[in-house]
Amino acid sequence: MKPPSLRNVSASEHGLRVSWFELFYDLVVVASVSHGSHVFDEHPSWGMGTWLAASLVLLMTFWLLTMVSHNLYPADDTLRRVLVLVQMVALVVSSLSLGRGDEGLPDTVGFGALAVGFLTIAILYWHCGRRFPNGSGVSRMIAPWALLAALIMLSGVFVPSNDGFFTNPITWIFIAGMLCGIVPLLFGVLTRRTTAGEINAEHLSERMGQLVLIVIGESFVSLIVGLSSESRIPNPWYFLLDFVVAFAIWTMYFTDVLPAGVPLTAGRLRAWLGWHVVLIFGAIATAGGLAALTLIPFAEESSAQAFWTPLPLFYVMVGILGLSLMVGRPSTLRRLHGVVTGLLAVLTIFALWAIPEQARWLTLVGALLVIGDAAAGSVMSRRSSSA
Repeated sequence: MKPPSLRNVSASEHGLRVSWFELFYDLVVVASVSHGSHVFDEHPSWGMGTWLAASLVLLMTFWLLTMVSHNLYPADDTLRRVLVLVQMVALVVSSLSLGRGDEGLPDTVGFGALAVGFLTIAILYWHCGRRFPNGSGVSRMIAPWALLAALIMLSGVFVPSNDGFFTNPITWIFIAGMLCGIVPLLFGVLTRRTTAGEINAEHLSERMGQLVLIVIGESFVSLIVGLSSESRIPNPWYFLLDFVVAFAIWTMYFTDVLPAGVPLTAGRLRAWLGWHVVLIFGAIATAGGLAALTLIPFAEESSAQAFWTPLPLFYVMVGILGLSLMVGRPSTLRRLHGVVTGLLAVLTIFALWAIPEQARWLTLVGALLVIGDAAAGSVMSRRSSSA
C-alpha cells in the first residue's frame, strides 16, 4: 500500500501563535496549583487557604514572566526549553513543600526550588537579551531583579521558621522574592512595551484562554480524585452541579470576556491580568468545594462544611465582573454580573457568620446564581451581536 503524501505546515500557514511547549508548561503550572487545592480538601482551614492564594500568585508570577518572554521573543531554542523544563521541576517541588506542614517536603526544600526557578528566569531573559537585537532593554529590567529574587528565596533555606504568619520571617522572604519578580514585569516591561505597541495581543489572549481552559478542566480532575475510593456517588446532585458550574464559567469567559480582546493600555492590561488571577483562584477553589460536597450526602452532617461556602463562587464572579469592565462589555451585562456578585457576597456573609450550618445549601443557591448569570448573559450576547 502506498503511504499518503504529506506536506509540512508551517506555523504561519497553520495560524499557530502558541507553541506546543508553552501548553506543556501550562499543565505543570495548573497541576502545581491543583495540588494545593487537594491539600486544602483534606485539611480545610483559613491558614491553608491563605497559602493556596499566595502560592497561586507566585505561580502566576512565574507563568507571566515565562509567557512574556515568549510573547516578545517567540523563538523556540534548546536553551529556552531546558530552562523552562528546569523551572517546571522547581515549581512542582515547591508546591510539594511550602505551606504543607509535616505532610510535605520541608519548607527549606521549597525555598531552594523557588531560588532555582527565579534563576532560570534570570538566565532566560539574559539569553533573550543576547539573542535578539531589541531584547537588551527588557533583559536589563528583568534579569537583575529575578536574580535578586533567587537570592532572597535562597535565604529562606537558612532562616529559621516559626508557627506565626506575620511574625514568621519566612512569610516576608516569600513576599519579598515574589515582589522582586512581578513588580518589574508589571510596572516596567508591560508599561514600556505596551506603549511601544510591541505586546502581541493575540498571543497573550490565546495563552490566557488556554490557561483558564486547563484550570476549568481541573475541576473534573478534583471530582474524579475525590470519588476514586467511593463505591457510589454520595451526592449525585452536587456531582451534576460540578459539571454545570464548570460549563457556566466556561460560557461566561469564552463567549463573553475573551472574544472582547485584550486592553491596549498598560494600566488596563495590568488590571486584566490581575482579574484573571482572581478568576483562576475562584475556579480552582470552586472545583475543590463542589468535589468535597459531592462526598457528603444531604442527610449527613460534616464539620468541614463550614469551609465550603459561596466564597469561591464570589471570587469567580468578581473576576468575571472585573474583566467585563476592563474590556468594555455592554452595560446591561456588567450590571447583571454586578447584581449576581452582590448576591453572592450576601450569601457568603450568611454562610461564614450568620448560619454556617447551612453553608452547603447557601453554596447550592450561589451555584444556581452563577448558572443563571451565564444563561442570561449568553442570551444578551446573542441579542447584541444580532442587533
